[in-house]
Amino acid sequence: MKNNEHDISQEVLALVGRTVSQLLRREGTVMPEDLTKALQTMSEHTMEAKTRADCGELIIRLMKKMH
Repeated sequence: MKNNEHDISQEVLALVGRTVSQLLRREGTVMPEDLTKALQTMSEHTMEAKTRADCGELIIRLMKKMH
């Protein structure tokens, strides 16, 4: 794990893990778009600034990987 990945909250990492697990069970595949959608939803519904920032950081990382 890179140093800056240690700063991502456990709540956000747990969301990513749950989302991946659910997608694999249902569809057998995980698309980056599915993860960014889940992160965006969490970001929009949380009151925690740290969670919003973490979601935004992971969305940016995923977007870079997609392009």
